[in-house]
Amino acid sequence: MAAAFKTKSSYEFVLSGISTLTSTIYSPPFGTSHDMFWQLEFIPSSSEEPDYCAAFLFAIPNHEEANTNSTWARRNNLSAKLFLKNPRNNTLYKKTPVKMNSFSAKLSGWGWEAFYKKATLPDQVTFGVEFEKVEIGLVSQKWPLPSNPHPYNHVPDDLVRAWEGQLNNPQSADVQFSVQGKIIYANSAILSNRSKYFRQIFQGSWAESASTDNSIVRPSVTPSIINNTNNVIPANTSTIIPADIHLVNLSKFAHNIDVPDFHDETFLEMLRFLYTNRVTFADNKDEDTHTTALDMFCIADKYLIDDLRQLAKLEIFKDSNVNDAAEFLFGTAWKYPELKDQAMKFVVSNFVAVRQTASFKNILANPNEYPAYTDLMNEIFEELFPATGIENTGKPAKDD
Repeated sequence: MAAAFKTKSSYEFVLSGISTLTSTIYSPPFGTSHDMFWQLEFIPSSSEEPDYCAAFLFAIPNHEEANTNSTWARRNNLSAKLFLKNPRNNTLYKKTPVKMNSFSAKLSGWGWEAFYKKATLPDQVTFGVEFEKVEIGLVSQKWPLPSNPHPYNHVPDDLVRAWEGQLNNPQSADVQFSVQGKIIYANSAILSNRSKYFRQIFQGSWAESASTDNSIVRPSVTPSIINNTNNVIPANTSTIIPADIHLVNLSKFAHNIDVPDFHDETFLEMLRFLYTNRVTFADNKDEDTHTTALDMFCIADKYLIDDLRQLAKLEIFKDSNVNDAAEFLFGTAWKYPELKDQAMKFVVSNFVAVRQTASFKNILANPNEYPAYTDLMNEIFEELFPATGIENTGKPAKDD
């Protein structure tokens, strides 16, 4: 059985340039169990209290939660506190509980519009959340936000070609991925240096997994080294391997990993980015492709590849149009806070045109096919008619 530690777990992100930040910052997703994921949102200037920064904790729905409008009961078992502190000496500026008994498709985020007075903060702060009663051990992870995108032109083309030549090359590989039945080869050293997710999988010794409930948690004990003829998972306190990643025994390779939830084209393009820092987004209108900006955003979101996620996000909204806006918001974007906010703004700003599109009329005719239909419609009307005084269903206005 997988361990259930019922202990504390904290996630911290260093925010730089507080005085110059003008846009909302989202953290990479993180988890408190194999199927419960979260995301932090920091708004440098609150819309309600411009002199204050705003802070929110968002629940990212899993498959079961995405198909219901009722309260997500499992999250009620946790308690959480949002905090700001000095990254140099860990002095707390503020640490306050978050309501945990109302997370749902209607209320996917909780926090404060007036969290802390911006003028009193230094130029660099640590923003984070501390959970109790979670299913993983104590962990503190720090990433700088916002991260600087890597421009393509800083890597010479001949070097890019050299590294790309090593991708999917069994001669130089020690990792074998089975991606929906297709074998893809890679080098664990390259992946570990480019991705925290893969580094956590490949680092350290290996220990047997006896999980019977598909939730695999790295044990907190120091394991003995065993040979790779067993089914194994990396042993490192507090790191979760998602249930849809299965370590299997296929061959002589040091690491053999089954990836059933992405198309091989999507997975290979993600690896190409890790090898070369370059990505090619396919046209959204090409139904036969699996490397659209949305495809790459989803896989980068899962594997915590922040640079690729940001590039994909920019590409997604580069050619926003009224014909696809409603379907994107109601069908996909609502699951990801950083996509939902921007998609919602576009729909509201262009609602006169959007409401006339075939996609919007299809949504109105088939609301049961869209789990967040009622909540998104309420939010649209709230934005269109603010004088009605309806509260924002995505984020409570204030939580004292």
